[in-house]
Amino acid sequence: MKTNFLNFKTMKSIKFYAMAVIAVAMLASCSDDDNTPDPVEEEEAITKLVLTFVNQADDTDTVVLTWDDADGDEEVDAGEKTVEGEFNTGDVYDATIGLFNEDEDFLDEDILANQASIDAHFFTYATTLGFTMERASNDDTRSDNNKLGVKTIWTAGSTGGTGSITIQLFHESPTVDDSNGFGTAAGTDTDVDIFFDVTISDPTS
Repeated sequence: MKTNFLNFKTMKSIKFYAMAVIAVAMLASCSDDDNTPDPVEEEEAITKLVLTFVNQADDTDTVVLTWDDADGDEEVDAGEKTVEGEFNTGDVYDATIGLFNEDEDFLDEDILANQASIDAHFFTYATTLGFTMERASNDDTRSDNNKLGVKTIWTAGSTGGTGSITIQLFHESPTVDDSNGFGTAAGTDTDVDIFFDVTISDPTS
C-alpha cells in the first residue's frame, strides 16, 4: 500500500510551472495547423531529496536521509525512503539539504538561482526527538533576513530513542520566522512535506 507523505495539492506541490508562450502564425498561405500554439513545457518536479548530517567531532560519522521517486509517480512511497546511520546522544551535526530533478541540481538551479527565488521559499523542520537546531551562519539569507534553512546545525539530545524528522519547503508563505531554529511559516502551500524515522543512540550504553 502506498502512503503519501507529500502534500501534492492536485499534483501542484514539489513542481515549478513553466510559462507557455503562444505563437500564432499570421501567414495567409499557411494551413490551420500552423496556428497551433506552441506546446507547454513539461512541469519539473523534485524527484529526490537528500538531507545529510555530518558529525562535527568525526566527519566519517554521518546520517543520510534520502527519498528517491524511483517509480516516477510523484508520490512518496514508504519503500522509497531510506535512513543510513544513527545519531549519537549529545553530538552536534552539520546538516545540508539537497533537492534534485533526475540529474538536475534542483536546489542550485531553481531555488538558489537568484534572490527572488530564495525569497519565495523557506524550509521548516520538526522532530519528535530531543534535538535542538539552529540555522548555520553560512546559510542562504532571504531579503527579510530570515535564513532559508539549507544549511543547519543539529544537536542530539541526551536521551536516546526513535522518532521522526519532518522537512517542509514552503512556497511564497506570507510570513516566516527562523528565530527558533526549526522555523515556522504561515500558509499551506508546500513544495515538500516529508518525514523520516530516525534514531538517537547512546554509544556508552
